[in-house]
Amino acid sequence: MTWVWHLNMENCTGCGICLDVCPEEAIWMPRSSAYPESVEGKCVGCQECVDECPFEALDVTESE
Repeated sequence: MTWVWHLNMENCTGCGICLDVCPEEAIWMPRSSAYPESVEGKCVGCQECVDECPFEALDVTESE
């Protein structure tokens, strides 16, 4: 099963909560970016980032 992490940049403030709560290190925030990015292939669909984001900026879906 493959999971895909999506960011809604309109809602994201770049606070980094998603980065802190991801148990699989599937999210990282490069110094050159104001927004977190997905690490391909690491998301396991646990939804921790979705549950903890106070800005409703994240979505995790199963991909084909």
